[in-house]
Amino acid sequence: MPAESGLYAFEEPTSETGRMDVHFHRPAGWRQDGPVLIALHGYKRNADVYAHDWKPIAEEHGALLLAPEFDHSGYPTPRSYEVGAMRTPDRKAFTPAELWSWGAVERAFDAARLRFGATRESYWLYGHSAGGQFVHRLALYCPEARFSHVVAANSGAYSATNGQRFPYGLGHPAPQPDVAAFLGRRLTILLGQKDRKTKGGVLLRSPEALVQGPHRLARGRYFYQTGMKTAARLGAPFRWRLVEAPDAAHSNRALAPIAGRLFAAGDAEDRSA
Repeated sequence: MPAESGLYAFEEPTSETGRMDVHFHRPAGWRQDGPVLIALHGYKRNADVYAHDWKPIAEEHGALLLAPEFDHSGYPTPRSYEVGAMRTPDRKAFTPAELWSWGAVERAFDAARLRFGATRESYWLYGHSAGGQFVHRLALYCPEARFSHVVAANSGAYSATNGQRFPYGLGHPAPQPDVAAFLGRRLTILLGQKDRKTKGGVLLRSPEALVQGPHRLARGRYFYQTGMKTAARLGAPFRWRLVEAPDAAHSNRALAPIAGRLFAAGDAEDRSA
């Protein structure tokens, strides 16, 4: 089939509009048993830009590309996107799991399987900046999610295994996830070594965020180190990786090709196992 790019929509109960748009690109060489790549945008909610930047990488690796759009109409606040709508708007209580926005990714995958006839039962999951916050928390709180590999790139803060309050940590009264299972999932923390800004933009500056470090590079390293220490304390398998790009700053465009190679390498590893 010829290559195809476009947009599809599906009914999405976690969106305030009741629907979600997904930008997609299907390479000419993609087969129905080929990989499916889901790429999540940052705080600008610019899924179209992410689809454009990821298109050549999808072509290179023969992957069906999906870029779901968590638009401001459906997900108006950071609470409803990068923190997964796990808390009520007043942040005083936690919502039922069926209302968490992590489920939108699984439903986007199912919609793509129906539309394109994809037969793979897992997907590659990437998120940059606010999207990096989203995907690592999805891996934490959705143990049944069907991703084979998560790449969280340049996140502004993390839900670390450090006893801090949610969303900076897993302290009560947050729902308690299976931390050992989380540590055993294939998760890559991808960082730009030049992502060192300490002021401006939307960088979180709360006391809990600053515990993780003054900038995104330091916070990613902190998250990896806390995970490694927790795995050692629990005697749990640890499958995370920390990958740093020397010449990259806070740029999805710079990190996306690296993430694509990481996904392809993990896929090859799974096939040879």
